[in-house]
Amino acid sequence: MQFKRGLLTPLIIAALLAFALMHASIANSNVYVIHEVYVFNLNGEITDLTYSELQNALQLAESAPNSALLIILRTPGGELDAALNIVTAIEDSKIPVIGFVYPTGSYAWSAGTLVLLSTTIAAMAPGTVIGSCQPVEINPITGQEIFINESKILNAISQYFVEVAEFRNRNATFAHDCVFYNTNLGPREALRYGVINFIATDVGLLLNEINGSTINGVTYYVINPVITYYQPGIGYQVYEVLVNPTIQDLLAGLGLLLAIIGFAIRHYYLAGVGVILMIIPLLTGLSINWLGLALLIIGLAAIAIDVHAGFTTHAALFIVGIILTALGIILLQPTYTPQSWLIAANQVEARIVLYTLIAFVGGFGGFIASRVIGIVRTKPLSERLYWPINDIGIAVDDINKDEIGYVKVRGEYWRAKALDNVRRGSRVIIVGIDGDTLLVRPAS
Repeated sequence: MQFKRGLLTPLIIAALLAFALMHASIANSNVYVIHEVYVFNLNGEITDLTYSELQNALQLAESAPNSALLIILRTPGGELDAALNIVTAIEDSKIPVIGFVYPTGSYAWSAGTLVLLSTTIAAMAPGTVIGSCQPVEINPITGQEIFINESKILNAISQYFVEVAEFRNRNATFAHDCVFYNTNLGPREALRYGVINFIATDVGLLLNEINGSTINGVTYYVINPVITYYQPGIGYQVYEVLVNPTIQDLLAGLGLLLAIIGFAIRHYYLAGVGVILMIIPLLTGLSINWLGLALLIIGLAAIAIDVHAGFTTHAALFIVGIILTALGIILLQPTYTPQSWLIAANQVEARIVLYTLIAFVGGFGGFIASRVIGIVRTKPLSERLYWPINDIGIAVDDINKDEIGYVKVRGEYWRAKALDNVRRGSRVIIVGIDGDTLLVRPAS
C-alpha cells in the first residue's frame, strides 16, 4: 500500500508529536520499581505491640532499595491509639505499603479497615470483608462491648477515617458510613466503590496486578520480586500466646481449680500458685515491657517464697516461679533489630538495662543456689521436696499401733500408719513411708 505524498508529511508530523508527548508523559510520571517485598502478618487484635513490630518491619523494608512492605490483614480491630500510630507510620513511609485482606475468609474490621484505607495500595481476596468501624468501650470486668453513640466522638473518628481515605483518593462516603452505620463491604463492592485497588486470590497474583499499574500518579513495576516474611521477636511471639483467649481461659480455669483445692486441703502455697495463674490473664492487658517486668517480679517472688518455706509445695511454686521468671526475661529482650528495644530508647540505655537485669538475676540466682545447697547438705533433696521425712506433725486421730489414721504435717493432711500408739492432738515424728502412707511414732 502506498501513501500519497500530500498525506505523508502530516502523518509523520503527527507521529513525531505523539512520540514526543508519550516521552514527555513518561518523563513527567513518577515510576517506582519493586524488586523486594517484605511481608508483615497482622493477625489478631491491634495493640501497641503490633505498632512496635510493624515499625520494625517498616524500618527493615526501608533499609533495602526498591522495596515495598506488604501487610496481610486478618484482624477484628483493636486499640484506636495503636491504629492511629500505624496509620501515621504508613503515611510517612518512604516506600509503598500494600494492604491485603487475605486469605479467603479473612476480615479487617474496625481499626483493621482504617489501616487498609491508609495503605498506598489496597487489595482484598475473594470472600473477605471490611467495615464495622463504630467505636466501642469494653468493660474491663465483664468484657462486655458498649457501643459509643456520642456525636462528639463519632464525628471526630469519622472525620479522621474520611481524611485518611481522601489522602489516598479513596471513597470518603464509605469511610464515613463504616463509622456511623457499621457499613461492611466485600471485595467486589469495595473495588466498585473505589475503596480498594485490586482483588487477588494470592500474593503472587496481587503483585502481577500491581505491575504496570498507575495509582495516584505513580506507576509501579514489580520485577522479579524477592519475597521476605518478617519474623517477629521471641518476645512478641510469647506475648501473642499469652494474649490468646484460649490460653487465658486455660490459665484462669487451672488457677481457679488449684486455688479451690489448695484452700480446701489447707495447702495455702498451692492456692498461691492458683492465684498467680489467675492473675496472669489480667496482666496481659499491659504492654509487653510492663508485662515482662510483672512476670519477672512475680516469678522471683514465688521462687523466694518456696525456698524460704523449705519447698513445702513439693516444688510446684518453685517451678511456676522459674517459668514466670523465664517468660519475663524473654519479654524484656529486644525484638528484631538491635536498635529497637522494648524497654530502652537507645543502645546505651539498652545496655544499662540488660546489665542491670543480668546482675539482679545473677545475684538472686546465687542466693537461691546457696539456699538449695544448704538444704541438700542437711538432708537429701528428694526427701525434702517430696516427703516430710523426720518432720514433726500433729495427730488428727487416735491411732493404735499398726493402724491407719491421719496426721497434719506442714499444713497438710497425710494418711499415716502408727508404729506405736498415738493420741489425738499429740506430736508425732515421720520416720518413713510405705507407698503413699507415712510411718509415724510419738515424738519424744
